[in-house]
Amino acid sequence: MNKFIIKKEFKESLYENKGIWMMVAAAFILSALCFLVMNIKEGSVLAQNDILQYAIKAVLLITLTISTVLGASAFASEREENTLESLLLTPISKLNLTLAKFLGVLVVGIILCLVSIPYLIAIGLGSGLVLKAILVTFFCGILLLLAFTGISIGLSVLMGNSKASILTSVLIVLILTFPAFIQGLFKMSPVGTFFLKYDPMASCFNMMKSMLSDKLSFFSQMQYIMPILLFAVIGVAFMIFTSRRVALKGEK
Repeated sequence: MNKFIIKKEFKESLYENKGIWMMVAAAFILSALCFLVMNIKEGSVLAQNDILQYAIKAVLLITLTISTVLGASAFASEREENTLESLLLTPISKLNLTLAKFLGVLVVGIILCLVSIPYLIAIGLGSGLVLKAILVTFFCGILLLLAFTGISIGLSVLMGNSKASILTSVLIVLILTFPAFIQGLFKMSPVGTFFLKYDPMASCFNMMKSMLSDKLSFFSQMQYIMPILLFAVIGVAFMIFTSRRVALKGEK
């Protein structure tokens, strides 16, 4: 794979697509959570635990949203700016070109996760849950990052413009995330219970609760790990499958 293309895609994701400003916004939100935890009553372990979980959810949602938007505009914006033709004329295969864009977005997402570490340490300080919080954030974050970035890049290949691909990609994030926040309502019906069982975002939140609130080990979380892992495989496979359809015009 051409290292120059990977560097180019990373720089575009970071600078031209306002990736740095998105990171600043993420840092601002996490700083607000840190300020909140500093003002909770001393000795309120439950409140600190709750805020730590909110922080992880915030990190995941910010990282996935930013990466999804960057991925969804990967090929669609190239078409709109008439720069895709020059890339297709290079000796780089369509698959390698797709993987280069994938890695460029992935690096931005990983940086966002790394930025969250000091905040998670500050929020969870004294709770004994910092290492577990970082483990959950990176394990779930990277797998979900692989999935949503792969899906969004695949949609960017197939769709004709960036607005359509971004809207569709963000909608997928919302559809999978919303039930995770209202699991009580979904569990009232067999269909909802079935959906939650395989929803990767719900599995991520349940894994987080199990490890941080119930104090269970990482190795006892297989029922939650498998849906997330399967979703990551599906997302990457979708991207690889659509890479052969990279063209100057998206499919209608």
